[in-house]
Amino acid sequence: MVKPLHPVEQIAERLTQAEGGGVRLSRSTRVKAANSAGAAIDPVVAVFEALAEPLDFPPLAAGIVPGDRVAIAVDRAVPCLAEVLRGALNSLQQAGVEPADISVVTEDDQTAELCRTIFGDKETPQIVVHAPADETNLCLIGATKRGEPLLVNRTIFEADLVIPIGCARVGAENAYDSLYPRFSSSAALEKYRSPAQREAIANRNGGRSEVDEAGWMIGVQMTVQVVPGAGECVAQVVAGEPQAVAHRSEELCREQWLLQSEQRVGLVIATVTGGAQSQTWANVGRAIAAAEGVLMEEGAIAICTNLKEKPGHSLGRLVADTNLDKVTRKVFQDHDADSWPAWHLARALQRGPVYFMSRMNSEIVEDMGLAPVDNIDDLVRLASRHESFAVLSDAQHAVVNVDDKGDERD
Repeated sequence: MVKPLHPVEQIAERLTQAEGGGVRLSRSTRVKAANSAGAAIDPVVAVFEALAEPLDFPPLAAGIVPGDRVAIAVDRAVPCLAEVLRGALNSLQQAGVEPADISVVTEDDQTAELCRTIFGDKETPQIVVHAPADETNLCLIGATKRGEPLLVNRTIFEADLVIPIGCARVGAENAYDSLYPRFSSSAALEKYRSPAQREAIANRNGGRSEVDEAGWMIGVQMTVQVVPGAGECVAQVVAGEPQAVAHRSEELCREQWLLQSEQRVGLVIATVTGGAQSQTWANVGRAIAAAEGVLMEEGAIAICTNLKEKPGHSLGRLVADTNLDKVTRKVFQDHDADSWPAWHLARALQRGPVYFMSRMNSEIVEDMGLAPVDNIDDLVRLASRHESFAVLSDAQHAVVNVDDKGDERD
């Protein structure tokens, strides 16, 4: 039986009732007042305006020729995705592009179904679900500097104009993260799914340029990045030349999501907010990574979600084997969609207890080595048992630094 929805957005307010040392996480004092409020904006209008005045790039309408085929490649993590897509379609239609000449390329069936909800009877954009294992769905662009074949979704390859729309994140240094490898081959996806490969790429000289090289070879000249706000709203939208967009998006994300704490804490209560599109194991992994930034050694983490997605192969290793050292080593080399969050979760369990609020069956949660949390009252009691705790809201987007450089993990 699936559990009812948990009001995770109310957790921060309710935790004010907990006894003990609640530690406040704050944004940098350098943040402008307008941005620090994190006020939601109209996503449709924001996307339309961003495409009308892009950074270091002509307005969208200036580069459109009648009959051009346009492919919009959407990252499933984009907040308010339906509204964001509506803004892009409005911009294209005003520029003279017929709906029949527009294709929306998604990563999965769930995102495709969400996209279909925004279309009226008179609008007929094509919805394409990327199939990375299907050779007929891929086209060869060429070979990278490392001599590896670069394959991309056929609809993207055949388009005259490609507009990738991604979710901006702190530290997402590549200008084309929303395009590659997510719309490439299974081999490319597996390479970036492996925690071992991800670390190797990050540490390799010039590794950052692999994704940017792919975007350049595919011929993408414009990208759109959506900066998330609190509660999975839209805080900002940036469009234009990919490098300029990456730089500006990083600035805006740091203003919105780079948090500071005066000390480390014994318990971090991290919430993953948003609807079904946000309730993923990938976001659980991001929440754990964010919590690690402020957690004491052997500290506890409580992850609060409405997740009902079953564990995949890598996460399943936590069920099959109780030897966390062994599990962590195996997951580090895995190439599955859930390998990266499984690695973070295994490491968190090595450090200390992990409590988990979700819509999953409690037996499955316990089999993974997690402690199920049924409601907010349990969280309040849990926080009261710790000398210090912090609530990290919208943890899938946050990065936390500790102000006191003398603070030690002991």
